[in-house]
Amino acid sequence: MINIPLANPSRELEHISNFKEKFDQQIRGGVYVGGENVNNFESNFKDFIGSKYCVSLNSGTDALILSLIALGIKKGDRVLVPSFTFFSTVECVLHLGAIPVFVDINLQNFTIDLDDFVEKANTQIKAAIPVHLFGNDSQITEIKKICRKRNIKLVEDVAQAFGSRDEKNNKLGSIGDIGAFSFFPSKTLGGIGDGGCVTTDNYQIYKKIKMMKNHGQIKNYEHEVVGGNSRLDSLNAFVLNEKLNIFSKILLTRNKFYEYYVEHLKDIEWINLPEKNNSETVLNYFTIRVPTNIRSKLMNYLSSKNIGNAVYYKRPVHLQKVITNNNKKIKLKNTEIASKSVLSLPLYSFPNDDELEYIVSTLRKFK
Repeated sequence: MINIPLANPSRELEHISNFKEKFDQQIRGGVYVGGENVNNFESNFKDFIGSKYCVSLNSGTDALILSLIALGIKKGDRVLVPSFTFFSTVECVLHLGAIPVFVDINLQNFTIDLDDFVEKANTQIKAAIPVHLFGNDSQITEIKKICRKRNIKLVEDVAQAFGSRDEKNNKLGSIGDIGAFSFFPSKTLGGIGDGGCVTTDNYQIYKKIKMMKNHGQIKNYEHEVVGGNSRLDSLNAFVLNEKLNIFSKILLTRNKFYEYYVEHLKDIEWINLPEKNNSETVLNYFTIRVPTNIRSKLMNYLSSKNIGNAVYYKRPVHLQKVITNNNKKIKLKNTEIASKSVLSLPLYSFPNDDELEYIVSTLRKFK
């Protein structure tokens, strides 16, 4: 029986020319924090995204927290966020003592519902963090117009959408005041551990985050602000650079996976297939919706056949204990529908034909 993981980041390493030899050379070089690999990656990354500046960090979570700090968000400020997202999107708001204001999603691609966003983007809102969930554009062009008109700072959560573009062909992460990325191994650009970065066109934001990531200093032992330790390690930066070099192949093969699913599952009535914004969208997860009453049975069935699967996200953030203890009951209809019906199937780079055929044939046999 074939074993199919939900994600397979090591598969990409097999497609990097002479990877083991080059990686061994990096280990022997003895530079493990900072250095040329990190500098090169930041330069290559900003060029790829189309931003003036990039600061590498140790996680996507730090990318969000430092973004809000750099934008001046403080205790008591209100920040628009979706509830259907990984907890860190909201956690960064809570860390600063700011107040998350939850926005519902649409059920087509699970990103922010624009009508709900418009209704809640009032004069009390200081910032917004739309999430490009599963790789899809969160209607960022329209959201940016609203934020500019209402003087709302805009942070794009691009953790799951590296490589995707908006309707005007701009790379996601180059549109808001700041783009916050994660390089967790399962991402479309994944490292060999935790990692993240921010992109921006604003020099002052760039300078502040660059200081905060390294104990508030630009020059050694000259501390201008209170910061911390959020450095991306050199070996991780090396791997990310190598993957960036082959990203055109990563994109094509992930899309091959997506297209195979759509072609062979489109006639199954009980599966609601995910939609992509456009041909330039690179999905991080292939997330279907199924009837609530069969989801657990389907998950058990797939697991018994060694096919990875997961629910992102079983409990929305607004229903988490840390939120419900401190807020009135919040109602987000589509978010709660999605949480009870979504199921993510395997999606990774460079799939083999027999893997694709096995997943689809197994799904088609489910009763």
